[in-house]
Amino acid sequence: MGRITIVYAPDAESSGTSKRSAAMSNNLGYLDSGRQVDVKRESPNDYLDILKPKKGKGRMEFNPYVPKTLTQKGYTKYKLMMSVANKQYETLIRHLQRERKLWEDPDFPTNDSSIGIPEMRGKLEWKRPREINPRAEFFVGGASRFDIEQGSVGDCWLLAVVSSISSYPQLFDHVVPKEQTLQDQQTYVGVFRVRFWRFGQWVEVLVDDRLPVYRGTTRLAFMHSADDSEFWSALLEKAYAKINGCYHNLSGGTQSEAMEDLTGGVCETIQLDPKNRPKDLLQMMLLYEKRCCLMGCSIDSQVIEAKMENGLIAGHAYSVTGVRCVTYQGRKQYLVRCRNPWGGNYEWKGDWSDRSPLWNQVSTQEKKSLDLEFRDDGEFWMSFEDFITFFTRLEVCHLGLESLEHGQDFRGKRRLEESIFAGQWEKNVNAGGCINNRTSFWTNPQFRITITDPDPGDQDNLSTAIIGLMQRDVRKKSGADFLTIGFMLYEVDANQQTLLTQAQLLTKRAAGKSTFVNTREVAKCFRFPVGSYVVIPSTFEPNQEAHFIVRVLTEVAVKDRELDDDNTNQDVPDDVMDAVKLEDEILNEDSEIEKKFDQLCDKKTNAISAVQLKELLNGSTLQDMPEFQGFNKEMCRSMVASVDHNLTGLVEKPEFMDLWQRAKAYKMIFLKYDVDQSGFFKANEFREALKAAGYNVSNKLFNALVHRYEDPDTELMRFEDFMLCCVRLKNVFETVAAQPKTQEGAPMFNAEDYLRCSVYI
Repeated sequence: MGRITIVYAPDAESSGTSKRSAAMSNNLGYLDSGRQVDVKRESPNDYLDILKPKKGKGRMEFNPYVPKTLTQKGYTKYKLMMSVANKQYETLIRHLQRERKLWEDPDFPTNDSSIGIPEMRGKLEWKRPREINPRAEFFVGGASRFDIEQGSVGDCWLLAVVSSISSYPQLFDHVVPKEQTLQDQQTYVGVFRVRFWRFGQWVEVLVDDRLPVYRGTTRLAFMHSADDSEFWSALLEKAYAKINGCYHNLSGGTQSEAMEDLTGGVCETIQLDPKNRPKDLLQMMLLYEKRCCLMGCSIDSQVIEAKMENGLIAGHAYSVTGVRCVTYQGRKQYLVRCRNPWGGNYEWKGDWSDRSPLWNQVSTQEKKSLDLEFRDDGEFWMSFEDFITFFTRLEVCHLGLESLEHGQDFRGKRRLEESIFAGQWEKNVNAGGCINNRTSFWTNPQFRITITDPDPGDQDNLSTAIIGLMQRDVRKKSGADFLTIGFMLYEVDANQQTLLTQAQLLTKRAAGKSTFVNTREVAKCFRFPVGSYVVIPSTFEPNQEAHFIVRVLTEVAVKDRELDDDNTNQDVPDDVMDAVKLEDEILNEDSEIEKKFDQLCDKKTNAISAVQLKELLNGSTLQDMPEFQGFNKEMCRSMVASVDHNLTGLVEKPEFMDLWQRAKAYKMIFLKYDVDQSGFFKANEFREALKAAGYNVSNKLFNALVHRYEDPDTELMRFEDFMLCCVRLKNVFETVAAQPKTQEGAPMFNAEDYLRCSVYI
């Protein structure tokens, strides 16, 4: 057993740390200086399974914040941190009940910073529900889309989505746990929890019950229920404001953001102008009506919530609740049903509206099948032609394994299958930029999906795939802009397991692509034949850093994997060695270096040490490199270790000559990539240089090598860094190859061998 100190680090992302709120700092103060916990330090053999999505009977669970570079050392501490963080709600409740206190959330204080609206400064105060209405309840008769009214912040886009999901308990009850109450004053501590899907996982947000009202009144300033004794909608909006920084940050969002945050689905945005809308839009909407998805629409406008003469409101969000066909004057007429979350008489006034005489020519049976009722409830029908004429944007949220539990359905339709990948673009490692950057595009992460069956009943024998690329949202809290992101698709053989190379991508035609836009997520729906496809997500410009996730939703489950190179080494390629021999024929340096070796070597052992190797190499043409300061002692020690198989600390003549030839080859490779002969080459060319030296490395190993050998200030690779990396790689590859193997081919190390090999490198 060992002892591990648990230390919280807010907003940290490295292994062994976990986020927490300041509330936890106040209420769990005994953890601030670390808490000693007895644990076994060893990790299981399958510890990296923590990186994989968990697909069980509930919603799919996935944590994109676990570093893909997680090591055995970080695993145990990470698991401990998660077990403590997951008990946050219960621990806080018990503490407050014991102290008989009502919670005051220090992370979302009752001041103007949480409001964020300059014109409201000093006009609001905060009150608890019982201070607003003595009969306050969390729910009054359950949640309903008719409960909600918009307040003084422009978040109709959120209102529309909340209104939609409130009609579906399987979605709503997960976001707003229904066991919460304002009634039990013996146990009530003023803590409420709301769940939002954020960047690959469901996050529980805790808020206290203090709500902003207009000063001197009990009138809620923002979202509220029509019944002034019901408070679930106001508390939900407060939790959403908290996770976004303040109430002001809820102004002017999009339905797609709220749809994703409240359902965990993948949202695609379809522009409805004639130039950009799909030719088969009607067929797509009819298909979406049959599938597990939500739809919303809006009219782009510079003015938020501008009322139009036809009854529609520009800069306002609507829900799309149906797409149907009726017979009108002997022909088919397709209709779209929309809902204004404001309710009342804010409805479409044109053809097929509530009072339109066109309904008189539709059969009673068809009207009954539409559940047609004319009420001032904000819901209305309009023709498909008018829909695409007046609305400018359609947003569709497809619901997958993160949205519904196993066995749950949505309006009688089962959830879609889902694959998810997490990744990170790192400068000079795998942030290759878009296809315009031909020399670096291939370095981006690559993910393969294999579609084995078409959609059930699809007449064209095709499979639908909704692919979404999301970057971590840092915009509202940090003030940073979204990067411009997108992805490319390429068809490959089913047995493709290694990265597509630069040469392959220069000649391969794309099977599909998204647009590149500076939004939180880019998503697009594709229809593919059965086969294997590689998704390559990227930023538009190279060397831009961000965390991302890729999600793929399909009717039929697909096989998925991240493409990666195997860790293998071969001899230096023949063409390089031939060039080395040709150079020696010109310079005739091999015979000279042999003579110097004979002069320096110990006459008893016929070997030299690292100090003597340093003298030899610094007297050779190897040191004739721009900006190269010569071979130092540490570098020569590693060179000795790379050929010293018996750990004597010495190099015999045959070993030295092999090392000499390799060193000349590494110099030649370096000069090839140092095009301007500056003594450096760019670190993003490092992987190609390693391949030229005979080393294929995986993404994880390459990541470690870049961080180990790149100059962090110049982001360049020096000759000595490249040489040192190559000789050490030779050592570790040969060490692994020499170990006994399991039946599966995995090397087996005992502690003694592992420690010796680790220190002598």
